Amino acid sequence: MRRIGNLPNQTQANRFCDYLQTQSIDAKSSSSDESASAAATEHDIWIRHEQDVEKARELFARFQSDPQASEYDVSAEAARLRKERSDQIAQKIAAQKKAQLRLGRNTTQRGFVGGQGQTPATIPVTIGVIALATVIGFVTNFSRVQIDPERVEQSFGWTAYNALTCVDAITYVRTGDAFASIKGGEVWRLFTPMLLHGNMMHLAFNMINLYILGGVVERIHGSWFYLVLLLICQAIATTTQIALPDWLEPPLAIGASGAVFGVFGFVWIRPKFQASYPVEIPSFNVKFMLGFLVLCFTPILPGIANGAHVGGLLAGMAIAAIAPQKK
Repeated sequence: MRRIGNLPNQTQANRFCDYLQTQSIDAKSSSSDESASAAATEHDIWIRHEQDVEKARELFARFQSDPQASEYDVSAEAARLRKERSDQIAQKIAAQKKAQLRLGRNTTQRGFVGGQGQTPATIPVTIGVIALATVIGFVTNFSRVQIDPERVEQSFGWTAYNALTCVDAITYVRTGDAFASIKGGEVWRLFTPMLLHGNMMHLAFNMINLYILGGVVERIHGSWFYLVLLLICQAIATTTQIALPDWLEPPLAIGASGAVFGVFGFVWIRPKFQASYPVEIPSFNVKFMLGFLVLCFTPILPGIANGAHVGGLLAGMAIAAIAPQKK
């Protein structure tokens, strides 16, 4: 809060604060001398929000020139606005409590609650993706399998890897088009790159974030909604990465980070469109994720699928804005 000045008594302070209320400025007054009678002492005027300070100072100077002007006779209107705001806050709290009951929580404090109360029974899609990605990681030796030109039939690891990337290796060599296999009807390749990872650290980072963020979304919205969200974000992430020119970024990207950024974007933006949304990512976590996104564009972290990150993030944010509210 910011102090903008003082007025000679409580009556004038209340009168001015009432006027500020009608101007959509949150303010309060306090006695400058706590030891004296509150009504007779000077009162400091405090403005709650920094963006309102400049306007409040202008109004304060005008009020001081004529505090008895009729335009400041707004006590009844100010009382109505305060009651209206109080009712709105009460409705939001009630809606939050109702939403949090679906999460199995009995607190009205919003927070980043990933992991609390999550079991395989409550988040089957999240657990299923984590299990599948882990198994495939070991089967494909974390994408380090190589084709053996001396063999007609390749190893199971290579076959699995080649079937899950965005394009068949031979098709890509022949056509140079990373969309070739998808255009040929192998549409699963839009989604399956999320199951491939380059190493255990890559897998762990994505799966931990998917468990925390995805588990929350699945518990709030249900498994079907979450599955659709995950697939859309991954499909757009894959498409964005492939669509980038080869000189900017290689099209053959693997990993679930595009989907993870999509789920992050959803949880980050959703409370801005649904005030009763029961979870909210703290600003530090938001800054960390966005900072990591930017860092990936620098030479410090080379070889990152930035197109997939950005595509997934924007997809998740868009879905957060348009998805219907869960009653």
